[in-house]
Amino acid sequence: MNSNIFRSFRHRNFRLFFIGQIISVTGSWIQITAMPWFVYRITGSALLLGFVGFLSQIFMLVVSPFAGVVVDHYNRRKLIIITQILAMFQALILAVLAISGKIQVWHIIILAAFLGLVYAFDMPARQAYLVEMVGKSDLMNAVALNSSIVNSGRLIGPALAGILIAAVGEGFCFLINGISFLGVIMALFLMTDTGAFIIDKKASFSEKFRLGIKYIHKSKNLFWIMIMVSVTALVTAFPAVLMPVFVKDIFNLDASGLGLFMSFMGIGALIGSVKIASKKNSENLERYIVNAVLGIGFCVVVFAVSTNIFITLFSLVLLGYFTFTQFALSNTLIQIIIPDEMRGRVMGFFIMALLGFMPLGSLAAGYFTHKLTAPMTVLISGIIGIISALVLRNKIINTHRDL
Repeated sequence: MNSNIFRSFRHRNFRLFFIGQIISVTGSWIQITAMPWFVYRITGSALLLGFVGFLSQIFMLVVSPFAGVVVDHYNRRKLIIITQILAMFQALILAVLAISGKIQVWHIIILAAFLGLVYAFDMPARQAYLVEMVGKSDLMNAVALNSSIVNSGRLIGPALAGILIAAVGEGFCFLINGISFLGVIMALFLMTDTGAFIIDKKASFSEKFRLGIKYIHKSKNLFWIMIMVSVTALVTAFPAVLMPVFVKDIFNLDASGLGLFMSFMGIGALIGSVKIASKKNSENLERYIVNAVLGIGFCVVVFAVSTNIFITLFSLVLLGYFTFTQFALSNTLIQIIIPDEMRGRVMGFFIMALLGFMPLGSLAAGYFTHKLTAPMTVLISGIIGIISALVLRNKIINTHRDL
């Protein structure tokens, strides 16, 4: 195996973070898989399924850009510790309510919204903190290795969730997730601040926010990449939120089938993370990003029209691969471009683009499925993705980096 893949392990903080994430992320994927199945099982409503997905992520759209200012104003490691503790409590409360049988729809709505608010702060802080752990030279490798944990969890977690749902119910999935947060919280406490980032508290929050917007608007390459990330988020939201509908109504499978589908996406993403971790340089990232978005669009189209489970699973492997590639390379390119003092704010907007527009896609997915069908809704999203990639291709590739 190429030793270049693990070069970020020479940094102590990253090693601790990596180890802590292994357990935590698997638990998170167990809950991510169980939640939509739980909602759809107790309500039978695709519209409500989309609404819960909307509430769990809408704060990424409206809060993340402001959260980025907080990330640039406070110690990032301590901020991540707070968000992880809050996420742990959310999972444990959800578990108690589900296991006791006292959970109601409004409980799910409030807890989903709360977790979305927590992650609106957690995600920009986590992405900005990566460069503090490893520096820009090892950043792409660190992004890929960190994401490989997410993808491994995505491979293992959904499969475990399917087994657990069938054996003991969704509530125990939420309980396992709550307990799993202890690993990453402990790792964060053991890490030390390197002093690589000096906090500037002279400028006000409003001034920092204004400067962040001005910087993104000025950097044309950065601006168009953000647009491309937003389009991808909308396109991939449709198959993601409607996955239980395809599994249950089209392929006549149970919860283990949902775990199988999501695990195959994890296989593709894991392959992508290994490939990117082994890359030695960041040349031609713009071209790779655009091609990945085209691949996403085509895979979504195939997923929408296929009634053959083997073709569907293969399309999910490729969808996982292209989705991860687009995220990791966009993240790397953006963090290479931006200066350290602007990192939190720019990553706040990046998270808004990456995850903030997904709730709009979730809401639209539920609405259009209610009016049309799930396959037709997903097909339309795939076609939109292909057209958008072709339209934005020249703007991204032909725009020079604003280094």
